[in-house]
Amino acid sequence: MERYIVLITMHADPAMAPGYDEWGGTHTYMKELLDEFGKRKIRCLMFTRRSMQYLPYEEQYNEYCTVYRLTNGDNEPMSKTLLKKYHSQNVEQILEIIKKQGRLPEKLHSVYWNSGRIAADLSEKLEIPFVHSIISNSRGRVKRGAYEPMPEREFYEQEIYDKAQWLICVSDDEAADLMTLYNVDKDKIVVAGQYIHESFVMPSHDPNDFPRLNSTISRGSQIAAAEKYNKIAQPKSYDTFWAQKAFTYIGRMDRNKGLKHIFSSWNMLYNKYKNLCPPLWLAGGSLPEIEMIRSDFKEINPDLTILEQYGKIVWWGCIDPYGLSTVLLRTSVLLTHSLYEPGGRVAVEAMCEGVPVIGTPNGFAKDTITDWYNGFLVKFGDVAELSARMEHFIRQPYLSNTLGQNAIAAAKELMGSWRFIEKHLKCYFDCESSPKDENNAKPVLSHKKINLYPYCISRYSDETIKQFFHKCSGCTAEQLHILTNQNNSSDVYMVKCNNNQYVIKRTYTRLAISPMYNPVRKNEYARNAGKMFKTELQAYKRINSPLLVGYDEFHALLLLKKAEPFYVSSVDRLKLCIKNVLNNCQISKDEREKYIDIILLNDTPDKTIEKLNNEIEDFFFDPSCRFSGKLCWQTAAEMLNYNRSSIPSCIFMVLIDCVKHFSSTDEENTLERLCAVNTDLTFDHVYFFDGQICMIDHEKTAVGEPEAGVARLIHDFIIQQKLEKSMLPELFLAMNEIDGLRVRNLISFVAFGFFHDIIEKNVIYCTNDTENLKILQELMRL
Repeated sequence: MERYIVLITMHADPAMAPGYDEWGGTHTYMKELLDEFGKRKIRCLMFTRRSMQYLPYEEQYNEYCTVYRLTNGDNEPMSKTLLKKYHSQNVEQILEIIKKQGRLPEKLHSVYWNSGRIAADLSEKLEIPFVHSIISNSRGRVKRGAYEPMPEREFYEQEIYDKAQWLICVSDDEAADLMTLYNVDKDKIVVAGQYIHESFVMPSHDPNDFPRLNSTISRGSQIAAAEKYNKIAQPKSYDTFWAQKAFTYIGRMDRNKGLKHIFSSWNMLYNKYKNLCPPLWLAGGSLPEIEMIRSDFKEINPDLTILEQYGKIVWWGCIDPYGLSTVLLRTSVLLTHSLYEPGGRVAVEAMCEGVPVIGTPNGFAKDTITDWYNGFLVKFGDVAELSARMEHFIRQPYLSNTLGQNAIAAAKELMGSWRFIEKHLKCYFDCESSPKDENNAKPVLSHKKINLYPYCISRYSDETIKQFFHKCSGCTAEQLHILTNQNNSSDVYMVKCNNNQYVIKRTYTRLAISPMYNPVRKNEYARNAGKMFKTELQAYKRINSPLLVGYDEFHALLLLKKAEPFYVSSVDRLKLCIKNVLNNCQISKDEREKYIDIILLNDTPDKTIEKLNNEIEDFFFDPSCRFSGKLCWQTAAEMLNYNRSSIPSCIFMVLIDCVKHFSSTDEENTLERLCAVNTDLTFDHVYFFDGQICMIDHEKTAVGEPEAGVARLIHDFIIQQKLEKSMLPELFLAMNEIDGLRVRNLISFVAFGFFHDIIEKNVIYCTNDTENLKILQELMRL
């Protein structure tokens, strides 16, 4: 007889689907092991409890795996807390069946502590080592504030962990619990992760609706086919219908899962946005459990029934992996909010489909979720922050796709490092049965990239880039590689030819961050590649930049000579930069007059920005209004009102005073002073080439006051040099020596930069920026 494994899982029968009653991820775990054993022709005897009269006592699950259901009580559903009293009976029943097999198993594998007790006894009787899967641990639960109904459990766990040959965990956080709370040697711990069903790795269609091919080709080939054959028509509008999706919770309807906190957070957003608030979908649970959670929800909002009638709250019930995969396709962000969640398989399932996750910094999510990369971590019970994080996806519906691209990459990397089944087999047989799966996830180059209709993009082939380079330079590219800096907001290629180095920049339509905190043009969710490219190209031409070699307007490509960074480490070098900017900012009289005509209409910042961008073609006027002292402080007042609930009152009051102060000191524009200003000019954009200072990245060049074009350089200098507030007067005294600058105006623009940072950090990063607040207060005194 061939070797075999005994799998003991008294409370988790693989026949039962997760999400219904007490059936959860452990039931899925058992099914996945049996499926994988069948594929690999590994014989297995699984022992569980018969908890339904209609399930057979013995069932041939597949050709290699047999499930034995033991009688514990009346063969009806039972809480796993009651299994303890059947311990001796289960040991004897399993021992009897093993003896009939003709040989002893290779190894025992127990799952959860009550099964671990059985495995420990059998191991001693049969003199066979056993492997144990943790699932959750009592001391870890209690440490995080969860209720433990069986205080004696921790002592049984300690005995199991001491006796087991290997301990299998799903996360590094759970492994840390074993080492710190149970004094387990790290060398006997195996972090195997979770098995992810194929329906999540290859859903029924991709983010842009190209269907999964009924073929055995790899994921990488599926992606390549979609990129080539997806018939995405030229967009007739830029409506957001395809990006409008739901907030979704998937899991058991259990009060320990933080569902009241999730609903409270959603309810806050519904009260604020009404019909513009996405619906809340909840998948999982039996009808009695759903009714229990509904009663909890009604305590928060008595009009729950009306919300359900309007489709704002949707209960999906218990659905299989293919159904869940389909639900995730129309999900903006997955919400998980457990007090303690060592498993968290659903988070990885969501990430596989490009859905970001909001979780708690406990157990599984702590190891897998990173703020502003593939989701957010929120402390259990922090309804205000959970609501704030959910609000990002209302204000910017394409944020889901941008973070989702990172989520796919993170999930593939995670699954590759887990090697779930291989690590199990190594525990059983001290060997691996198959190589690591190929990781076909492509690197995500920028956190601002969108690839969702109608903003679909694909990277240009190397051949396209080489042809462009040859056309502009007359040279053949000898070396070509793309930079993979996560902070890039464009594709940037480095090219080498004849010992000369070049940079090729490909501008693409990208995510706009400002709608998440700025109400001005809040429905413009993307920065248009065509507008940004034209603005930058005209800026390079206007200043006659020595860096510009060539361009391709159709493909939005620029070819530039490679320059070296110019480090601004002193006030003198800062003054050199500012003088360079002021000497290269001339515009035509016609451009000045158009600007003045629009500004004098005294429209709202929203309407003014729209008119400026429509009527002055070669410039881009950013919604922050950094180009105009008058408009930027009007925008500041609107930002304060828009984000009132996100800003602590002590900071809010200082910001109100700041708006009043600088609004009253604004200087009027004069026709002669208006010039071209790059409102995004930072130290990262200052370079040195052929003996002169050169600026790069001119996408946000506008018409405005000279001080607007240099304010961010001074802002950067204050931060980089960590200037004390007492040093600011001396800095601005030095700026007074530069011809063409009005220092009062300059202070106002610099102050707006710090004001903007404070708003952004409070809303986007949920942090109180006290250092910048001190600088802002000092600028008000100058």
